[in-house]
Amino acid sequence: MKRVNETLVGAVVLGAFAVVVAGSVWLSQRQFGANDRLAEARFRTIGGLQEGSQVLMRGVRVGRVELISLGEGNWVNVALRLRGDAQVPANPVAIIRSTTLFGEWAVDLGTESDLPEDPEVRRQVTEARAAGRDRWPGAALPDIGQLTAQAGRIAGDIATIASRVSDAFDSTSATRLRGAFVDLSNLSRRMSTIVARQQDALTRIGANLDTGTTALTRSAEALERTMRRADSSTSREQLQRIFGRTDTLTGDLRQIATNLRQLSGAAAEQSAAVSRTIASTDSILARIEEGRGTLGMLSRDSTLYVEAVQTVRSLREMLQDMRTNPRRYFAFSVF
Repeated sequence: MKRVNETLVGAVVLGAFAVVVAGSVWLSQRQFGANDRLAEARFRTIGGLQEGSQVLMRGVRVGRVELISLGEGNWVNVALRLRGDAQVPANPVAIIRSTTLFGEWAVDLGTESDLPEDPEVRRQVTEARAAGRDRWPGAALPDIGQLTAQAGRIAGDIATIASRVSDAFDSTSATRLRGAFVDLSNLSRRMSTIVARQQDALTRIGANLDTGTTALTRSAEALERTMRRADSSTSREQLQRIFGRTDTLTGDLRQIATNLRQLSGAAAEQSAAVSRTIASTDSILARIEEGRGTLGMLSRDSTLYVEAVQTVRSLREMLQDMRTNPRRYFAFSVF
């Protein structure tokens, strides 16, 4: 019985060992006899990536991380062991990202069109591609811890802003805000009253526009009828006579234009005489303004004006007296 138990225990141990070996092989994606191939990618940082981490393509495991080393220019070179049947796209891009909340990282292979809309990730890929074509370009996404820390800093900033807003928004601010709302309500009521008052005026304006449109329509119809009558009453001979008169009028206009050109030439010839006349006139006006000569003295002395006014008054009085007593001035005799 004791030997049977020992044999059973040994079989269990061997079975467990076989299960562990098979599980390890399955987890490591190692396929004995398969044509695995190596590829390398270049990164600036790899986050929490380790040797043995998964290599994924569209969520499917296609290999594992074989080796991680530091290269020239502080670049991190990551050797990837891929299955022989893995169909890697042309010009692939390697993205390191966190797969779980427990710190497990993986390399995700894809194309540049699969990159997230993150300027930092695209900058890392562009920089890695510019460093050389011997390795695939890669970038690393921030992990959950970094995102949580960033969210914590943002939350702290929001709390600070909220405290400052709370300090600034005291009872006085609330009173002012309430007053502003009251003023806005009063303004709204006033605007409603104004709109109600102007509604009648707008209605009248609309009615006037309708009336004006109707009148314009009638005028257009009357004009159309007049044009039809003129068209029907005008014969071909009349049109020819009208065109002949138009030609005659055109000739007259041409003659007038010729006369105007001749007159312009004569005026240009007389421009010197006109200039002298203007100069003489300016000289005479200057003398009058200075008070020299008869006109100058008359313009500065009011005696003539006063005497002229008195003369007119005397003439009016004499005319009035002549109307009243004509015999004093005129004598009529028949014989």
